Amino acid sequence: MAIRQNALQRLGKTSISAKDIASQAWCEKQMELYIKTPMTETFEMRQGSQFHQIRKDEVFVPLRVEPETWPDRLYKTAYENYTSISSLEGSGKCRELRLYGSINGFRVSGQLDEIRLEGGKATVVEDKTVAGGVAVSEAKIRADSIQVSIYRMLLEDIRAGRYTFDNFDAGYATGKMQLSENFQKGLSEIGVRKELISVSGMYRAMFEKVAVMPQIGESMEIRYFGRNTSEIVSTLRIQYDPDRLDEWIRYAMGYWRGEREAQPVSEVEKWKCGKCRFFGNKCTAWYGG
Repeated sequence: MAIRQNALQRLGKTSISAKDIASQAWCEKQMELYIKTPMTETFEMRQGSQFHQIRKDEVFVPLRVEPETWPDRLYKTAYENYTSISSLEGSGKCRELRLYGSINGFRVSGQLDEIRLEGGKATVVEDKTVAGGVAVSEAKIRADSIQVSIYRMLLEDIRAGRYTFDNFDAGYATGKMQLSENFQKGLSEIGVRKELISVSGMYRAMFEKVAVMPQIGESMEIRYFGRNTSEIVSTLRIQYDPDRLDEWIRYAMGYWRGEREAQPVSEVEKWKCGKCRFFGNKCTAWYGG
Protein backbone atom coordinates (compact mmCIF):
# COMPACT_ATOMS: atom_id res chain seq x y z
CA MET A 1 0.00 0.00 0.00
CA ALA A 2 1.42 3.37 -1.04
CA ILE A 3 2.31 5.81 1.75
CA ARG A 4 0.30 9.01 1.50
CA GLN A 5 2.45 12.06 0.80
CA ASN A 6 2.17 15.11 3.00
CA ALA A 7 1.30 18.43 1.40
CA LEU A 8 4.92 19.65 1.23
CA GLN A 9 5.91 16.55 -0.73
CA ARG A 10 2.98 16.92 -3.11
CA LEU A 11 3.64 20.62 -3.69
CA GLY A 12 7.43 20.38 -3.94
CA LYS A 13 7.97 22.71 -0.97
CA THR A 14 10.56 22.38 1.77
CA SER A 15 8.90 24.62 4.36
CA ILE A 16 5.60 26.24 5.27
CA SER A 17 5.25 30.01 5.44
CA ALA A 18 3.28 31.78 8.15
CA LYS A 19 1.29 33.36 5.33
CA ASP A 20 0.34 29.89 4.03
CA ILE A 21 -1.16 28.94 7.40
CA ALA A 22 -2.99 32.27 7.69
CA SER A 23 -4.28 31.97 4.10
CA GLN A 24 -5.91 28.67 5.02
CA ALA A 25 -8.27 30.71 7.18
CA TRP A 26 -9.38 32.70 4.11
CA CYS A 27 -9.62 29.75 1.70
CA GLU A 28 -7.49 26.65 1.94
CA LYS A 29 -8.24 25.64 -1.64
CA GLN A 30 -7.13 29.04 -2.93
CA MET A 31 -3.94 28.85 -0.88
CA GLU A 32 -3.02 25.52 -2.46
CA LEU A 33 -3.82 26.73 -5.98
CA TYR A 34 -1.60 29.78 -5.54
CA ILE A 35 1.29 27.45 -4.66
CA LYS A 36 0.58 25.08 -7.56
CA THR A 37 -0.05 27.75 -10.21
CA PRO A 38 2.77 29.90 -11.68
CA MET A 39 1.91 33.52 -11.03
CA THR A 40 2.45 36.57 -13.21
CA GLU A 41 3.02 39.57 -10.96
CA THR A 42 -0.05 41.79 -10.95
CA PHE A 43 -0.17 45.56 -10.55
CA GLU A 44 -1.56 45.13 -7.01
CA MET A 45 1.27 42.73 -6.12
CA ARG A 46 3.87 45.22 -7.40
CA GLN A 47 2.24 47.97 -5.34
CA GLY A 48 2.39 45.81 -2.23
CA SER A 49 6.05 44.92 -2.80
CA GLN A 50 7.00 48.55 -3.40
CA PHE A 51 5.15 49.63 -0.25
CA HIS A 52 7.04 47.14 1.93
CA GLN A 53 10.37 48.04 0.32
CA ILE A 54 9.86 51.75 1.00
CA ARG A 55 9.04 51.12 4.65
CA LYS A 56 11.95 48.73 4.97
CA ASP A 57 14.39 51.30 3.56
CA GLU A 58 13.32 53.87 6.18
CA VAL A 59 15.17 52.04 8.98
CA PHE A 60 17.08 49.28 7.21
CA VAL A 61 20.76 49.07 6.28
CA PRO A 62 21.14 46.43 3.53
CA LEU A 63 24.21 44.32 2.90
CA ARG A 64 25.98 45.93 -0.06
CA VAL A 65 27.91 42.79 -1.05
CA GLU A 66 26.25 41.01 -3.98
CA PRO A 67 25.46 37.32 -3.32
CA GLU A 68 26.37 34.80 -6.02
CA THR A 69 25.13 31.49 -4.61
CA TRP A 70 22.34 30.10 -2.43
CA PRO A 71 24.57 30.07 0.71
CA ASP A 72 25.49 33.70 -0.06
CA ARG A 73 21.82 34.65 -0.22
CA LEU A 74 21.02 32.77 2.98
CA TYR A 75 23.91 34.59 4.69
CA LYS A 76 22.58 37.93 3.43
CA THR A 77 19.24 37.22 5.11
CA ALA A 78 20.95 36.47 8.44
CA TYR A 79 23.20 39.53 8.19
CA GLU A 80 20.29 41.85 7.47
CA ASN A 81 18.26 40.22 10.26
CA TYR A 82 21.14 40.86 12.65
CA THR A 83 21.45 44.52 11.70
CA SER A 84 17.66 44.94 11.76
CA ILE A 85 17.22 43.54 15.28
CA SER A 86 20.23 45.61 16.38
CA SER A 87 18.39 48.77 15.27
CA LEU A 88 15.68 47.98 17.84
CA GLU A 89 18.06 49.09 20.58
CA GLY A 90 18.86 52.45 18.98
CA SER A 91 15.75 53.54 17.08
CA GLY A 92 13.12 51.60 19.02
CA LYS A 93 11.96 49.67 15.98
CA CYS A 94 13.11 47.24 13.33
CA ARG A 95 11.51 46.09 10.11
CA GLU A 96 11.42 43.09 7.77
CA LEU A 97 12.74 40.46 10.17
CA ARG A 98 12.92 36.94 8.75
CA LEU A 99 11.72 34.42 11.32
CA TYR A 100 12.27 30.67 11.45
CA GLY A 101 10.70 27.95 13.54
CA SER A 102 9.10 24.54 13.62
CA ILE A 103 5.50 23.34 13.90
CA ASN A 104 4.77 19.62 14.20
CA GLY A 105 8.24 18.88 12.82
CA PHE A 106 7.74 21.03 9.71
CA ARG A 107 10.03 23.96 8.99
CA VAL A 108 8.14 27.25 9.19
CA SER A 109 9.29 30.75 8.26
CA GLY A 110 7.88 34.20 7.69
CA GLN A 111 8.73 37.86 7.20
CA LEU A 112 7.71 40.01 10.16
CA ASP A 113 6.97 43.58 9.07
CA GLU A 114 7.88 45.50 12.22
CA ILE A 115 8.80 45.29 15.88
CA ARG A 116 8.29 48.48 17.88
CA LEU A 117 9.29 49.17 21.48
CA GLU A 118 6.43 50.44 23.65
CA GLY A 119 6.88 50.85 27.39
CA GLY A 120 9.99 48.70 27.30
CA LYS A 121 8.22 45.80 25.59
CA ALA A 122 8.35 44.71 21.93
CA THR A 123 5.13 45.03 19.96
CA VAL A 124 4.72 42.82 16.87
CA VAL A 125 3.24 44.76 13.94
CA GLU A 126 1.85 43.49 10.64
CA ASP A 127 1.21 45.86 7.70
CA LYS A 128 -1.34 45.13 4.96
CA THR A 129 -2.29 47.06 1.83
CA VAL A 130 -5.98 47.27 0.88
CA ALA A 131 -8.14 48.98 -1.70
CA GLY A 132 -8.99 52.48 -0.53
CA GLY A 133 -12.56 53.20 0.54
CA VAL A 134 -13.41 49.53 1.14
CA ALA A 135 -14.07 48.29 4.68
CA VAL A 136 -11.81 45.45 5.81
CA SER A 137 -13.95 42.33 6.22
CA GLU A 138 -14.05 40.28 9.42
CA ALA A 139 -12.87 37.28 7.39
CA LYS A 140 -9.72 39.13 6.29
CA ILE A 141 -9.09 40.41 9.81
CA ARG A 142 -9.29 36.83 11.08
CA ALA A 143 -6.68 35.60 8.59
CA ASP A 144 -4.42 38.60 9.26
CA SER A 145 -4.76 38.07 13.03
CA ILE A 146 -3.60 34.47 12.63
CA GLN A 147 -0.59 35.62 10.59
CA VAL A 148 0.59 38.23 13.09
CA SER A 149 0.01 35.75 15.94
CA ILE A 150 2.23 33.16 14.23
CA TYR A 151 4.96 35.78 13.88
CA ARG A 152 4.73 36.54 17.59
CA MET A 153 4.85 32.83 18.40
CA LEU A 154 7.94 32.27 16.22
CA LEU A 155 9.67 35.30 17.72
CA GLU A 156 8.89 34.22 21.28
CA ASP A 157 10.06 30.65 20.56
CA ILE A 158 13.48 32.02 19.57
CA ARG A 159 13.65 34.49 22.44
CA ALA A 160 12.66 31.85 25.00
CA GLY A 161 15.12 29.27 23.66
CA ARG A 162 12.46 26.85 22.42
CA TYR A 163 13.85 27.23 18.88
CA THR A 164 17.58 27.85 18.81
CA PHE A 165 20.37 28.01 16.27
CA ASP A 166 20.96 24.29 16.85
CA ASN A 167 17.34 23.56 15.86
CA PHE A 168 17.73 25.75 12.79
CA ASP A 169 21.02 24.15 11.82
CA ALA A 170 19.55 20.65 12.14
CA GLY A 171 17.08 21.55 9.39
CA TYR A 172 19.28 23.72 7.16
CA ALA A 173 22.76 22.19 7.68
CA THR A 174 24.46 25.60 7.53
CA GLY A 175 27.77 24.11 8.69
CA LYS A 176 28.07 22.35 5.33
CA MET A 177 27.47 25.54 3.33
CA GLN A 178 30.37 27.37 1.72
CA LEU A 179 30.25 31.04 0.81
CA SER A 180 31.58 32.02 -2.60
CA GLU A 181 35.12 33.42 -2.70
CA ASN A 182 34.02 36.82 -4.03
CA PHE A 183 31.32 37.11 -1.38
CA GLN A 184 33.78 36.31 1.43
CA LYS A 185 36.20 38.89 0.05
CA GLY A 186 33.45 41.51 -0.07
CA LEU A 187 32.47 40.82 3.55
CA SER A 188 36.06 41.22 4.66
CA GLU A 189 36.34 44.52 2.79
CA ILE A 190 33.34 46.01 4.62
CA GLY A 191 34.74 44.99 8.01
CA VAL A 192 32.73 41.88 8.93
CA ARG A 193 34.55 39.99 11.67
CA LYS A 194 36.25 36.77 10.60
CA GLU A 195 34.18 34.57 12.92
CA LEU A 196 31.00 35.90 11.26
CA ILE A 197 32.11 35.18 7.69
CA SER A 198 30.25 31.88 7.45
CA VAL A 199 26.58 30.98 7.17
CA SER A 200 26.58 29.16 10.51
CA GLY A 201 28.52 31.93 12.26
CA MET A 202 26.14 34.64 11.07
CA TYR A 203 23.00 32.68 11.91
CA ARG A 204 24.30 31.79 15.35
CA ALA A 205 24.92 35.50 16.03
CA MET A 206 21.44 36.35 14.72
CA PHE A 207 19.72 33.83 17.00
CA GLU A 208 21.75 35.04 19.98
CA LYS A 209 20.71 38.63 19.21
CA VAL A 210 17.00 37.76 19.12
CA ALA A 211 17.34 35.73 22.33
CA VAL A 212 18.33 38.83 24.34
CA MET A 213 15.78 41.25 22.87
CA PRO A 214 13.25 42.89 25.23
CA GLN A 215 10.17 41.05 26.47
CA ILE A 216 7.45 40.68 23.84
CA GLY A 217 4.13 42.31 24.69
CA GLU A 218 0.77 40.53 24.50
CA SER A 219 -0.75 43.32 22.41
CA MET A 220 -0.18 43.12 18.65
CA GLU A 221 -1.02 45.57 15.88
CA ILE A 222 -2.31 45.24 12.33
CA ARG A 223 -2.15 48.36 10.15
CA TYR A 224 -4.10 48.64 6.91
CA PHE A 225 -2.66 51.04 4.33
CA GLY A 226 -4.36 52.29 1.18
CA ARG A 227 -2.82 50.54 -1.81
CA ASN A 228 -2.69 53.72 -3.90
CA THR A 229 -1.99 56.30 -1.19
CA SER A 230 0.20 54.35 1.30
CA GLU A 231 -1.75 56.16 4.04
CA ILE A 232 -3.16 54.33 7.05
CA VAL A 233 -6.79 53.35 6.51
CA SER A 234 -7.29 51.67 9.86
CA THR A 235 -5.33 50.24 12.78
CA LEU A 236 -6.36 47.22 14.77
CA ARG A 237 -5.04 46.19 18.19
CA ILE A 238 -5.46 42.53 19.13
CA GLN A 239 -4.35 40.45 22.11
CA TYR A 240 -2.20 37.39 21.64
CA ASP A 241 -4.27 34.29 22.41
CA PRO A 242 -1.99 31.21 22.37
CA ASP A 243 -4.85 28.76 23.04
CA ARG A 244 -6.91 30.04 20.12
CA LEU A 245 -3.86 30.06 17.86
CA ASP A 246 -2.97 26.50 18.88
CA GLU A 247 -6.52 25.39 18.05
CA TRP A 248 -6.22 26.85 14.55
CA ILE A 249 -2.76 25.40 13.98
CA ARG A 250 -3.99 21.93 14.96
CA TYR A 251 -6.67 22.15 12.27
CA ALA A 252 -4.39 23.72 9.64
CA MET A 253 -1.64 21.15 10.12
CA GLY A 254 -4.04 18.35 9.26
CA TYR A 255 -3.77 19.55 5.65
CA TRP A 256 0.04 19.77 5.73
CA ARG A 257 0.35 16.29 7.23
CA GLY A 258 -1.69 14.93 4.33
CA GLU A 259 -4.64 13.88 6.48
CA ARG A 260 -7.16 15.71 4.26
CA GLU A 261 -7.46 17.50 0.95
CA ALA A 262 -7.54 21.30 0.70
CA GLN A 263 -11.01 22.53 1.61
CA PRO A 264 -12.96 25.24 -0.24
CA VAL A 265 -14.82 27.91 1.70
CA SER A 266 -18.07 27.02 3.42
CA GLU A 267 -21.39 27.92 1.82
CA VAL A 268 -21.83 30.96 4.05
CA GLU A 269 -18.48 32.32 2.85
CA LYS A 270 -18.84 31.57 -0.86
CA TRP A 271 -19.02 35.34 -1.42
CA LYS A 272 -15.21 35.13 -1.36
CA CYS A 273 -15.29 33.19 -4.64
CA GLY A 274 -16.15 36.35 -6.58
CA LYS A 275 -12.78 37.75 -5.54
CA CYS A 276 -10.81 34.64 -6.57
CA ARG A 277 -8.86 34.30 -9.83
CA PHE A 278 -9.38 30.51 -9.80
CA PHE A 279 -13.18 30.62 -9.53
CA GLY A 280 -14.89 28.83 -12.39
CA ASN A 281 -11.72 27.32 -13.86
CA LYS A 282 -9.32 25.60 -11.47
CA CYS A 283 -11.90 25.63 -8.71
CA THR A 284 -15.59 24.93 -9.30
CA ALA A 285 -16.60 24.16 -5.69
CA TRP A 286 -19.35 26.78 -5.69
CA TYR A 287 -19.49 27.55 -9.43
CA GLY A 288 -23.11 27.84 -10.44
CA GLY A 289 -24.14 27.10 -6.88
